[in-house]
Amino acid sequence: MESSAEGPPYRQLKAWAESRDLAVLIYKLCVRRAKTIDRGLADQIRRAAISIPSNIAEGNGRGTNRDSLRFLYIARGSLCELESQIDVCLRAGLIEVEDSRSIAGQITLVGRLIGGLITYRKSRPD
Repeated sequence: MESSAEGPPYRQLKAWAESRDLAVLIYKLCVRRAKTIDRGLADQIRRAAISIPSNIAEGNGRGTNRDSLRFLYIARGSLCELESQIDVCLRAGLIEVEDSRSIAGQITLVGRLIGGLITYRKSRPD
């Protein structure tokens, strides 16, 4: 894997950094709300959240546009899954509106960044 002084190339992607921050937000939420969110749902939420930066990193490390795009689409799917799960938690009264709003803002940002990467990767020859 190619690396620079800043680490592997995926670490320079804003989409990866923001999705990592989203995963950290989710992990902290699950710890804070451990008494209200059952373990199974919390596990699923955490898996969806960590899948986003993981797939961005893996796709970037594969070295081809085709592979990168495939993993970016998986990351975007995980983002939609997470968004749905947070909505269910909010509607079920398991999380506070303020938590939902901060997470929703981060989800929107990550979605835009992944969309931009997809557009960029689609414009490049494989």
